[in-house]
Amino acid sequence: MTDAARFTHFHRLEPQVRSSGGGGQLDEALEAQVADPLFLLARQWQMAEFHGEDGGSPVLVTIKTAGVPVDRFRPGDDGPSLPYPPGVPVEYLAEAGGPPELTLRAAARAGVRFLSLLAPLPAGVRDDVTRQVIKRCPLVRADDPEAAAEHPLDPAGVALGRVLKNRAPHGGSLAKELAANWRPDGLSAGHAAHFDNAADRWQEWFAATHATPGPTTWVRERLEHRFGVEAAVGNRRVVLTAPEYPGGSADPYRFDLDAGDTPLVLPGEAPAAAGTSRVTLPTRAMYPGMPADRWWEFEDTTVNVPAIEAGPTDLARLLVVEFANVYGNDHWIVPVELEVGKLHWITRLTVRDTFDETWDIAPVTHERLALFRLSDARDDKGAPGPPLLPLLPQAAGRMEGAAVEEVLFVRDEMANLGWAVERVVRSATGRPRPRADEFPLDEDPGPSQLPRAVLDYRLLTPVPPHWIPLVPVPLVPGQAGDQNGTRGAIRFRRGVIPRHGGLRPGAVGRLLEPEVKPVYFRDEEIPRSGVTASRVPVAARDREGRLYHWVGRRVRAGKGEAAGGLAFDAALPAKDGRP
Repeated sequence: MTDAARFTHFHRLEPQVRSSGGGGQLDEALEAQVADPLFLLARQWQMAEFHGEDGGSPVLVTIKTAGVPVDRFRPGDDGPSLPYPPGVPVEYLAEAGGPPELTLRAAARAGVRFLSLLAPLPAGVRDDVTRQVIKRCPLVRADDPEAAAEHPLDPAGVALGRVLKNRAPHGGSLAKELAANWRPDGLSAGHAAHFDNAADRWQEWFAATHATPGPTTWVRERLEHRFGVEAAVGNRRVVLTAPEYPGGSADPYRFDLDAGDTPLVLPGEAPAAAGTSRVTLPTRAMYPGMPADRWWEFEDTTVNVPAIEAGPTDLARLLVVEFANVYGNDHWIVPVELEVGKLHWITRLTVRDTFDETWDIAPVTHERLALFRLSDARDDKGAPGPPLLPLLPQAAGRMEGAAVEEVLFVRDEMANLGWAVERVVRSATGRPRPRADEFPLDEDPGPSQLPRAVLDYRLLTPVPPHWIPLVPVPLVPGQAGDQNGTRGAIRFRRGVIPRHGGLRPGAVGRLLEPEVKPVYFRDEEIPRSGVTASRVPVAARDREGRLYHWVGRRVRAGKGEAAGGLAFDAALPAKDGRP
């Protein structure tokens, strides 16, 4: 035997795919001819497949949908609704509302931008206009001790204010003055026209860059956003409310349906709701670990669904596993293209199966169980509402930066208080500033007043200035925020710790709202595990590519209880005390 014959081997085995007549056809291979079809029929009879009610598979689906535009936006619970701007992301409307926030750096940049528009003026006239503008709208006001640039705990803001206070006007003040048609003195007609043109261009830019979309949706007591959107369904107004929106992505499941006191009946194929019809081929819904739907097929071992462990109380997990094993291959996907910015529902769903039978599929109705439905906002037990799908404009490619403000809400059982620990606040430069690095402003109590004293009496022990106390106060039945009239309930009121030199509130950032008095927080919103609230800069684009940027609030779980070290009637070792 030759060496070639000894080492002969096959690389690949292929069936004969060419027909006897030639031509390279694949008819015989694709026919999958069966030698004994009676055997297969007998196996189907033996496995009771002929008794099944779902023996057929869908091959063609006709789906008809209807939708109405979402035309109103409602900030808060009972606030007036505003027109919904077409295409604007709902996250921007929900998080960017409220009074505008202009840091010292942003105000200086806006002012310098206006001065750059005055460059075509003659040098002498331009310098005179610049002096009048800076005098009219100073960056740092001497009569405003609470200005961010003069805050003694913000050295970066102090340095920035000292450098720029005579070089740039304040953009926020300049916008108010220009809106009141203010103009510098001593301008000729031509120079005044150029100033007015620059003012109009700058005001348009300032409004597009620093304006807010409307009132705030933030509910301080609840540490959450609340808003809603409205649409006209038939002759009724339907409201979709987001009662507990913590920030982030405004997905459809965050909304509840508020259709009024009477049940909402969706209109069918009526011209009042513009609809679409689509005929498509369904495809199987797949998921990891799905049971195989064919004989003699090896299943994927990555996910072992039958090996999922569940305790006696995990009934929901057991039901899901059982349903996945028994009915995992009975789910199909029908792709539907829907228009963004509308409230959609299905008017008709028709399925044709492999036995050429046509079925009209009705929505599943159950008193307490329904998938992919909005909850009824007026039902205390969370009953599902009609099958509506809100498809609101959402922010695409959202990017979030580091938190510019962060407050940790904790409970202190030893002091019988709550604490709002202001970890990070926004500096006048716009950057985050840790408050733990601040130099304490409290005056040194000095040595004991009594000679040779060993102990000093302290009415209360010192607490860091960024630890703001939350004092529990009774919630009067029927008071604002008490919906159930519960007696004995409490809420937290932001307090003030007396310090050397007078009473000074320790809050600086916007989450604790130091300019508002009094400030309350609900008791149930601050559990023993604590809550962390933060403000983060967000940048996103809509479907048209327009850029939106704002500072949104985020709420997440805390890190447990904390102790501020506050104690009353303390005897501490005296300074310079000797026995």
